[in-house]
Amino acid sequence: MSVCLARMPSLAQPMVRRACPRSRGAVFGLLLLVLFAPAVCGQPNPGVPEDDPFADELNPFGRQPAGTATPRPTPPGTAPRETVKPPPQLPVPFPETTVPGQPAERRPPRDRARVEPRVPARDRFETRDEWEPSPAEKIVAEAEQLDLKGDLQGARSKLREAIKLDPKLTVAYLALGVVSRRLGDLEGSVEACSQGLEIDPQDPELYLRRGIAWFHLGLHGIALEDFEDAAGIAYDDPRPELWRGLTLMELDRPLEAINAYASAIRRDRTFMLAYLNRGLAYLRTEQPRKAEFDFDQAIRHDPKDVRAWFNRGVAQAQQGKFAEAIGSYGEALKRDPAHEAARRNVEAARARVGR
Repeated sequence: MSVCLARMPSLAQPMVRRACPRSRGAVFGLLLLVLFAPAVCGQPNPGVPEDDPFADELNPFGRQPAGTATPRPTPPGTAPRETVKPPPQLPVPFPETTVPGQPAERRPPRDRARVEPRVPARDRFETRDEWEPSPAEKIVAEAEQLDLKGDLQGARSKLREAIKLDPKLTVAYLALGVVSRRLGDLEGSVEACSQGLEIDPQDPELYLRRGIAWFHLGLHGIALEDFEDAAGIAYDDPRPELWRGLTLMELDRPLEAINAYASAIRRDRTFMLAYLNRGLAYLRTEQPRKAEFDFDQAIRHDPKDVRAWFNRGVAQAQQGKFAEAIGSYGEALKRDPAHEAARRNVEAARARVGR
C-alpha cells in the first residue's frame, strides 16, 4: 500500500526493462544523475505561445518528436557538457489504505460521491433509514472494525464467514480481495475478486482491485485489461486510468502512459497522483519542461508533498535552471530535513551555479 507520488519516476519489468531499485532512497539517489544532463529547452513551435509547455501538442505545423529537444548553445570558452541519460523512473502506486466501504484518499468525483460495490439488499429501499443490514452485512461491518484495528487475519476469517452465510454478497468478496492482498496473498485476492465478478460482472471496483493484484504479481498485460474494464464502467473515477498508466510504464510504453494519466486528470483535475506520475513519464521521455508543469500542479494540490518538490527540482535541473532547482530542493528539505538526495542535489546544483 505504498503511497508514493514522486516515484513518479514512481507506486515484472522495470520501466526501461532494467532492474531498478524500488526503494525511495535508491530512486532519489539515481535522480542525482540528472543534474549532469545537458541543459535543454525545446524551441518554440511556429504559431503557438512559447510559454506553453504543451504547445507542440496543438501545433498545426507538425510536432517535434519526443526526446529531440534542441540543446542551448555552449557559451564561448566553456567546454561542452557530457551527455548523461536520465536514470530510469519508477511508477508511483495509488495509496492502498482504502478500507472497504470508505472512499479512497482523494477528492470524490463531482458527479458521484464514490464508486462502491452495489449491495442488492440496499437497492430495494429508497432511504438509508429504511435499510436494515442483513446478518452477513453485519459480519462484514465487524470485519471492517477488525481491519481498522490491524487484525487482518481476523478480518479475513469474518469475511469468509459472511460469504458462507450469503454467497451473493459482492461487497464481502471485494473486502476479502483487499484484505488478502494486504496479507500478501495475491492469488487469494485475484480469486476473491473473480468470484465477486461472477456475481456482478459490472462492478468496476472488483476489476480495479483484481487488476492491482495482477499488477503486483508482475502480470502487467492481464492487469491492463482489468484496469481498462474498470475505466470503461466507472467513467468518472480517475483511479483505473492512473493504474493503467502505471502498468503501461511497467510495459515500457511511456507515451501511452502519458495519455492514461491525462485521462485520469480529465476525470478529476485535483488528482495529484496523476500529475506526479505524468510528470515522471515526461522526464522519462526527456520532456522536462512539461514535467515541471505537472509537478507544479501536484504542488498546487498538495504543497506538503516532499516528492513533488524534489522532482520539480530534477525537472528544472534537466533544463539547466540550476538556481531554480536549488529553490525546489530547498523546499523539499524544509519538509523533510533528512532527505539526503535533495541535500546532495542542492550541493551539486550550487556547484553548477558557481561556475
